[in-house]
Amino acid sequence: MAKKKMKASKKLNVGSEFGEWLLEEKIGAGGNGDVWKAAKPEQPSQAIKILRSVSNETYERFKIETSTLEKLGRMSGIIPLIEKYVPDDKSGSTPWFTMPVAIPFEKYIHGRQPFEIVDDFIELAKTLQQLHAQGISHRDIKPANFLHYEGRLCLSDFGLVKYPERTAITPPRRDVGAKFTMAPEMRRQAHSANGLPADVYSFAKSLWIALTGQELGFDGQYSPLSTLALSNYLVNTYTTTLDRLLEECTDTEPDRRPTMTGVIARLEEWLSICKDFHTQNLTEWTELTRKLFPLGAPTRSTWEGVDAICLVLAEIAKVPSLNHMFYPTGGGNTITAVSTAAESGMIALHIGEKMVELLKPAKLTFESFGNNTSWSYFRLEAAPLEPSGVKNALNSERSSEALTEISPGHYEAYACWEQNEYNGEPLPDSARPAARYLKGAFVFFSTRSAYNADPSTYDARHNKMSEEQFRAYIARNSQCD
Repeated sequence: MAKKKMKASKKLNVGSEFGEWLLEEKIGAGGNGDVWKAAKPEQPSQAIKILRSVSNETYERFKIETSTLEKLGRMSGIIPLIEKYVPDDKSGSTPWFTMPVAIPFEKYIHGRQPFEIVDDFIELAKTLQQLHAQGISHRDIKPANFLHYEGRLCLSDFGLVKYPERTAITPPRRDVGAKFTMAPEMRRQAHSANGLPADVYSFAKSLWIALTGQELGFDGQYSPLSTLALSNYLVNTYTTTLDRLLEECTDTEPDRRPTMTGVIARLEEWLSICKDFHTQNLTEWTELTRKLFPLGAPTRSTWEGVDAICLVLAEIAKVPSLNHMFYPTGGGNTITAVSTAAESGMIALHIGEKMVELLKPAKLTFESFGNNTSWSYFRLEAAPLEPSGVKNALNSERSSEALTEISPGHYEAYACWEQNEYNGEPLPDSARPAARYLKGAFVFFSTRSAYNADPSTYDARHNKMSEEQFRAYIARNSQCD
């Protein structure tokens, strides 16, 4: 390796010569050193890190960094060291070392989709897993220290690295790491803190930054119930597995954080769920049950009253494509929202942007069958209701009416919707097609349930059975699954 003595006695600029190197572009700067894109005559450019502020501590860290990189060699996921000059004595010539030129994180992340980001972070986590297996902690995990090289994200800047045989050089009460990704113990007692769980903490906050596109991290522990929630940034994306992982990784107690091995498994689990709609749907249906019944799902639970029923149905409708509703008259659909209706005591089940199903709810019942939540369902009973009086609106079974709701509670014939006309004028923006149910029962299953997978269930069989008969029917089928 080259060991040419060089002295950075003056301020370096683009075009400056540093020994044999011509400085082409400044690509990084820290409190103690700078990184330049530089080249020797007729050779490819490299990244050269030059120690600018030389003190006993910075020089020892520089020596540790270069020796660590030499020890790691060509480990996958590490930006390798190519050449170095690190004299035994810090006085005199300026220490430096070179690395391959790589793509900085802020350029790499541009246009990357969440699945791609997590894929790349899994590879980064595998590198940390290898380091941790050797007792090596990076202790400066942050996006600025991630570089894209040879088709993957890699770790750089090992200036704060710590390993079992290394002599401690961090003074007591000195913090260590990046402020916006730093674990709390690295703020309080970096000299004695375990760097392995601290890396997990910083990795999780770095992942949050990458997925949300935010410049900085956040203070404290992650909470999916706060403005930090990934769901605020990853619209229509399943996030629960990631939410739980980030919450655990940023626990203030290091011993409660998962290992990097656990982090990898959870990230792979999230990708697997997201890439398979069947698995995702049933997972989300199970999580809906846990949300409604945090202490454990009962065999049966019943809600009465419009407000309570609306709240539960809103949870069912909240997750896109989660539910499938079976009508009392046959067929099925997906509800996308729930609201109170203009008529007293009635609710509107929204289908898509405009269509609503109107009914007066008598009760909503949840039915479950042990741990197999794919068979759990909700049954909504409609209370008896008098017809609206609109001419020719009733169906042949006299169980529902097809209407146009001109304005809240003002019904006219469905033909108004078909012809986009009322009293010779185009329909107002408030108009919408509506089905008004006078009796009957609806049931809601997960979209990927075995019940929904069977086309014959669209015959409204649930409405031809009593509540108890239908539960017994589902119980028999669930045992055959």
